Amino acid sequence: MGTYLVFDDGDIDQPKVEAREWERNRFHFDDVAKAMLTLFTVSTFEGWPGLLYVSIDSNTENRGPVHNYRPIVAAYYIIYIIIIAFFMVNIFVGFVIVTFQNEGEQEYKNCELDKNQRNCIEFALKAKPVRRYIPKHRIQYKVWWFVTSQPFEYTIFVLIMLNTITLAMKFHNQPDYYNKFLDNLNVIFTTVFAMEFVFKLAAFRFKNYFGDAWNVFDFIIVLGSIIDIIYAEVNMAELK
Repeated sequence: MGTYLVFDDGDIDQPKVEAREWERNRFHFDDVAKAMLTLFTVSTFEGWPGLLYVSIDSNTENRGPVHNYRPIVAAYYIIYIIIIAFFMVNIFVGFVIVTFQNEGEQEYKNCELDKNQRNCIEFALKAKPVRRYIPKHRIQYKVWWFVTSQPFEYTIFVLIMLNTITLAMKFHNQPDYYNKFLDNLNVIFTTVFAMEFVFKLAAFRFKNYFGDAWNVFDFIIVLGSIIDIIYAEVNMAELK
């Protein structure tokens, strides 16, 4: 078990030899019940790395732990997590879902329609017509056709991705010319998105444009970008 020295009241001239006693970890594999509890704890992923390191440092019976004494134990934990925590739990959840689905089908066992036919009938009964605004004015209709066309939507999507990449290109202590370059790109993208807002507002009018949650979100983003640019320009002017 080993021994260690104790100095009463910090007096280094009067050392005492005490017997070392090792206490077991709360989770161990000394009996079946504790082993099952330990494995259950590992399967919940709650603090399992700590149990892994304790198992790796475990020594022979009635011996204290030794750092990295049995690293092969890690393979057992990894295999257990893959098989039990991932595979078996997913099988159990899938079995429960399939059972509930089968129980739900029991009420239709005397029905002559199959599941797909019932789904079609249910869809036809619950389907609601999609309302789509189409302007009647000739010029407004052309603007509406332009902003709802696929090339326009794809172009805006590409510009959004490029703007996202541009925002991710900043780094600490970047040069002034690089910072100015990114600011100019930000102004260009904001101008394009502001023009998109103007075109869509002209095509859909105020009520129909702000009746769509995505359009409201786009407007808030554009408005925030414009405020950010104005704020940055004001701060730059004050510094000069």
